Amino acid sequence: MSGRYEQLGRQLRKARAALAKNDQQAISVALRRAKHLAIDLVLERVESDDVSAGLVELATKTVVTPALVDRLSREFTSEHDPARELDGPGIVALGRDLDCLLRSLEHDAAMPELPFVALAAVDVPPAESRVALTISGRHIVVAGRGGEGLVFVDDRPTGRPFTLPVMPTSKAEIHRDRSGRTRISWGTERLVVELGPDFATVEARASA
Repeated sequence: MSGRYEQLGRQLRKARAALAKNDQQAISVALRRAKHLAIDLVLERVESDDVSAGLVELATKTVVTPALVDRLSREFTSEHDPARELDGPGIVALGRDLDCLLRSLEHDAAMPELPFVALAAVDVPPAESRVALTISGRHIVVAGRGGEGLVFVDDRPTGRPFTLPVMPTSKAEIHRDRSGRTRISWGTERLVVELGPDFATVEARASA
């Protein structure tokens, strides 16, 4: 998968962090970069060199919805600076649409729209060890303490604690299916974390 996917997720995450601080300039920079990355990702997936035609092609393959195509076609062919000419709701709407596009391209199927909310700082409980990675612009952390593990999504505990004999040190394998679920597995340590399409549900298990 192209590194642009990770870059797009990173820019959307920066926009959410800037939204929490009401930093208009940072929002503008992040959304402008996200917009260009999104266009590149669409063109990587289609035969056409026209982004609007490319979005329509993706809609025929049920990778994106017609409604998302309509909104993003207007945005991608506009010359305005994403954050400077949009009001607060407009910024949130653009971020939501770019986030939906990213997840739809990653899963090769139209994903549900999720709220594009400010990324506020949260105090995370101390842990003896942890492993972290980024999925679709969300910071996923598996934290371990006293033989027990807990998954955090954007620094918020999600799902139930589970038995964690050892914290993984091997490279994670990521599998995304068309249902929207994301499966993260560490084969050496036999740890599996499954994220729901809305990132609000998490199932984690480790085999001895």
